[in-house]
Amino acid sequence: MAGRVKQLIDELMELRGAGNEGVAHFMRAHLMLLGIDPSRYTETSPDDQNKERQLEEMINDFSRQRREQ
Repeated sequence: MAGRVKQLIDELMELRGAGNEGVAHFMRAHLMLLGIDPSRYTETSPDDQNKERQLEEMINDFSRQRREQ
C-alpha cells in the first residue's frame, strides 16, 4: 500500500504532538536522526518495510506509555 510510511508518520505526530508545535518539531528532528525525513514521504511514496517497522515500534511504545500513565 503506497504511502504507508506517510500514514505512520502522521499517526506518530498526532500521538506525540497532540497539537503542540514544539513537540511536533522535536519529533520531526528525532525521526530525521533515525534516518526518516518526514518531508520526503507523501501519500504516493513507495513502501519501505524497514521504515514502517521502525515507525510501528515507536507508535506501539508511545501508545503503551500513554496507557500506563
